[in-house]
Amino acid sequence: MKIPNWLQYSIGLLLLLLSLSHWFPLGIWTLELLSAFAHFSLVLSILIAVISGIFRLWILTTLSIVAVGLCASLVLPQFSDLDGSDRSDLIIAHFNVLHSNPSQESAIAEIAACNADIFTIQELNATWMPLLDSIFAESHPYTIAAPWDTCCYGIGIFSKFPITSYEVLDIENTPVIVAHLLVNELDITAISIHTLPPVFPNETEERNKQLKIVAEIAQSFIQPVIVLGDFNVVPWDASFKSFLENGRLSTVRDGFQATFPMDFGFPLIPIDYITHSEGLIPTSCESVSIPGSDHLGLVAGFAFKDQ
Repeated sequence: MKIPNWLQYSIGLLLLLLSLSHWFPLGIWTLELLSAFAHFSLVLSILIAVISGIFRLWILTTLSIVAVGLCASLVLPQFSDLDGSDRSDLIIAHFNVLHSNPSQESAIAEIAACNADIFTIQELNATWMPLLDSIFAESHPYTIAAPWDTCCYGIGIFSKFPITSYEVLDIENTPVIVAHLLVNELDITAISIHTLPPVFPNETEERNKQLKIVAEIAQSFIQPVIVLGDFNVVPWDASFKSFLENGRLSTVRDGFQATFPMDFGFPLIPIDYITHSEGLIPTSCESVSIPGSDHLGLVAGFAFKDQ
């Protein structure tokens, strides 16, 4: 196969620019959306590098390999396995159930089967509340609910352990729950969030503001903190990295756990998280299917550091 040098340069430079945009979206919302698919760019760059190498198109091969390196350095760290253990002192879960879910009873049955000590629900509306109350009133008697009847930011926390105090904050016009719990004589703060998706230019900026504010809240507490929810950001995004650094938090993840969207029967990108501060040691993390939802749920186990 013969391809002119100018065409090899053109294809290779486009790959390089695409890969660089994942590193530096420059606050441009279209590039922000593209960066969520850096793992697809990695696969594309590998395919082009292999094919161009087979046909000895060395210019394109070289540029493609550089693009592979740029994408791989972002994506491959997300494939690390969790070095867990059999002991869990606390099971935490997060479920985005989809406000218009047509399978509410099946979804709640799946949530109950996870047997989490504390769990959060995103996209909560009034139609969910009677079912949730009927199932969890005895097992999780400590509840904070801030349902929204319009799409899509209703939120709730359900706990087996006492909630000693809480606030429902309004951050960029969406609710954030900050709850203080007493777990086996240990004070723990759980923060449940659902940020705005970066589908419009202004919402990208607002999402980043939400992450910044929640990080400031998280780092202000001395006791262990768990921040969980639908973050609407991929783990290699600079705004998410800043969130973890500023909040002094770490992500619980066992390999590359994509959670959204489930419209194709399998998820494409990771945007749901359970994060934690020091004082908690992650022991497990698994994703679970929620009937009728466009997200997978996350269930994580923790051990207490001082035990």
